[in-house]
Amino acid sequence: MEISQNESSISLELVNPWELPLSQSLPSAERLCLDQALQQLLQALENPSLQEALCCIEQALKELGTLDSRPASIDSTKTALQAWEVEDYDHYFQICHVDTEQPLFCVVRGLLVTCQRFVEICLKIPCLDVQQVEQQKQGFISYSQLLRRIVDSSQL
Repeated sequence: MEISQNESSISLELVNPWELPLSQSLPSAERLCLDQALQQLLQALENPSLQEALCCIEQALKELGTLDSRPASIDSTKTALQAWEVEDYDHYFQICHVDTEQPLFCVVRGLLVTCQRFVEICLKIPCLDVQQVEQQKQGFISYSQLLRRIVDSSQL
């Protein structure tokens, strides 16, 4: 049950929901990069070996590279929550809301980091309910497939 050196060293950066674009056109090189990361994630989620899955996810994160982002200022939440409530939630769950010119990269990277943490937990706690673990994997697979369709349609 060996866990990599990079365990949870990458922060979970999320774009504020109200800042997500309704549509976005991506150059083909960026579409290809995102699609490859999502393909690697899908392969990892289908892999019965959790250690191999973790290595595959970490490789996808490495190949995706770092994101040009800056911490988002949360003056207005555009929700019923106050700014301090969002900040408290973010602190508790170790989330950093960011502003970026690459929101799709941020979403894909966030999914990869979330899956990385999920696999790390599965490796640490092997007695987790198998059915629930599989249901969570299926949720990640469905979300990955949805993102692949969005990335593919960004050329239209």
